[in-house]
Amino acid sequence: MTHVRFDHVGFTVADIDRAVAWYTRFLQSEPLAVRKGWDAGYSAEMIGYPGCVIDWAYFALPGDARLELVRYVQPAGATVDMETFRIGNGHLCLTVDDLGAELDRLRDFATLRTPTPVRIPTGPNAGGLGAYVRDPDGITIQLMQAPAAGTAARAVAS
Repeated sequence: MTHVRFDHVGFTVADIDRAVAWYTRFLQSEPLAVRKGWDAGYSAEMIGYPGCVIDWAYFALPGDARLELVRYVQPAGATVDMETFRIGNGHLCLTVDDLGAELDRLRDFATLRTPTPVRIPTGPNAGGLGAYVRDPDGITIQLMQAPAAGTAARAVAS
């Protein structure tokens, strides 16, 4: 495959209004667009659900990427097991400047998988910090804080 850039990542949500409110607070930015009752024929054909009707919203992510949230109206959406070890589940990873401060900010409205940042001792992110949080639908978002300058090289060497 020859690809030229990353475009977007999409998540199916149970309630578009709740998801837009949550991601607006989480990302600290308004959506680029929100559409309800989208029933464009090309969408249904591309997705593979004849007669498909969706509600959707787009948010800007760093770079030129976007986050797409989709609620299926027709066919009606169904809940799946959102545990991260389940095959097929994915996650979004964002890098932040101060992971501790972000977890403090998120504590009131996100589900934190760990109460404090976890130090990463080895590998390509050695010396950095990481944490997983979940949105109201159980979608996993990984937050990473890059290691301090020179920390990664020392951690990998040890």
